[in-house]
Amino acid sequence: MDWQQWQDRYDTADSPLARRLVTVQERIRLALEDCPLGPLQVVSLCAGQGRDLLGVLPGHPRGQDVSARLVELDPRNVEAAAEAARSAELHSIEATAADAALLEHYDGMVPADVVLICGVFGNIVDREIERTIDACTQLCKAGGRVIWTRNRKTPDRVPLICEWFEERGFDREWVTEPFPTWRVGAAVGLTTW
Repeated sequence: MDWQQWQDRYDTADSPLARRLVTVQERIRLALEDCPLGPLQVVSLCAGQGRDLLGVLPGHPRGQDVSARLVELDPRNVEAAAEAARSAELHSIEATAADAALLEHYDGMVPADVVLICGVFGNIVDREIERTIDACTQLCKAGGRVIWTRNRKTPDRVPLICEWFEERGFDREWVTEPFPTWRVGAAVGLTTW
């Protein structure tokens, strides 16, 4: 898979990915508005070009409060994210070329106020989805948000993903109604871990 070329699908107006991106960006806006005043930390796993977060921060009242680390394996996507952050004068956004599965790449940024896991759960097997959700107990601060996506290919794993978050003490804040090809969810971390 050419992950840089895959990102181009977001540019097709009204495509499923473009619509999903708008939904994710709205959840990010709401999560930022719900965070306490002061500095905020965001981490994004398999961040691609960071279109979700970088599409929100420039116009958001909390945009300059955010420090973020976008972890992505494809160096071309990392450079695109870094350039987008520079162009938007978001100097506290770091795009890192690394394996998002290794928690060491989030040192100094976690536990975070917002954890983004978008475009991941549809590309890994069930045990890895569950392992990623396990890691969220370390990545997400108490009261923070995890925003995630999953395609609707058979088998539909959204109910199971919701259950796995809840088993680990997250509250289901919101899940989209089923769209033909995708869903977006948000889970809130425990008030105390």
